[in-house]
Amino acid sequence: MKKIFGTFLFSALLALLPWSWALAQSTLDLAKKEGKVDWYSSASLPLSTKVCDLFNSKKLGIECNLHRDGSGQLYSRYVQEARAGIYTADVFHTSSIGHFITLAANGELAKYQPQGTGQVDKNFLDKDGFWSVVRASVYIPVYNTTKVKENEVPKSWLDFSDPKWSGKLVHAHPNYSGFVSEGLSALVKKFGWEIMDKFAAAKPRIVQSAIDTTTFVVRGEAHMSMGGTGYEPFVQMQKGEPIKFIYLQEGVPFIISPTAILAKAPHPNAAKVFSDFLFSREAQQLMANTGLYVANPNVEYPKEMVPLKNVRLLPLSPEDAVKMRKPVAENFRQKFGV
Repeated sequence: MKKIFGTFLFSALLALLPWSWALAQSTLDLAKKEGKVDWYSSASLPLSTKVCDLFNSKKLGIECNLHRDGSGQLYSRYVQEARAGIYTADVFHTSSIGHFITLAANGELAKYQPQGTGQVDKNFLDKDGFWSVVRASVYIPVYNTTKVKENEVPKSWLDFSDPKWSGKLVHAHPNYSGFVSEGLSALVKKFGWEIMDKFAAAKPRIVQSAIDTTTFVVRGEAHMSMGGTGYEPFVQMQKGEPIKFIYLQEGVPFIISPTAILAKAPHPNAAKVFSDFLFSREAQQLMANTGLYVANPNVEYPKEMVPLKNVRLLPLSPEDAVKMRKPVAENFRQKFGV
């Protein structure tokens, strides 16, 4: 599993089998009787909503009900519900691989390989068949071009500690965002825990979501973000907002976002149909249009997207993602006081 996070990741996104309703007809019939699928998703609200709406537009007799929140919040919600014997979620999707490893180890995920993943590189699939990677993005800073000149842009992650940026930056919380948790974990792996001290010294504004960091940079309330999703800034750039990515010399973390069916899903057949849909060319194209990297080779990426093969990536193994999740959150609370 460790090599999935290496710099050759782009070449590992191999062909997917064509997605077909016909192959799942018996499951589809059972899913219609269940009538709905409850989707816990950490993808941005606009994207999650579009995916749900696209599924509902198929008029299959199955309604997608979206429950969108940050990765950490969704995981906590599921755990609290499960402890109370309440099972609402069918399909679980966050940007924290650690969630899936933990849930699988606890017997809380159902084995299912969605149609369309038959030929994907095995490193993008759980070897035991519990989860599959549906989207991925880089953890990358952005800057407001009206606030920061191009020749002032940091070249290294360590440059954010320059006193001239104090109070002008924004950072999201790893306890809320799985994307940030794994991004910070990769940076700690690269630089050691001192990177947290340097980031804290910059006195950034702290927000909840990795997506929120882009909002503050777009509005000029922060001159730069110290890392966030690669896809939300892309969407804003497409709208003409004055922001640009910062590709640091050491590289940027690559964050995968798996999806899985929960073992006690109240609508298990609808969950299978919806999981298949997530890997269809149509759904994957919708994701690619927002700046996400996907596994389906038949999608057409926007010409403005930088090919992943041209991006230097910072590796983080799934094992390290699990091991570092709590220490990163605790260290962040101590250093940043939130």
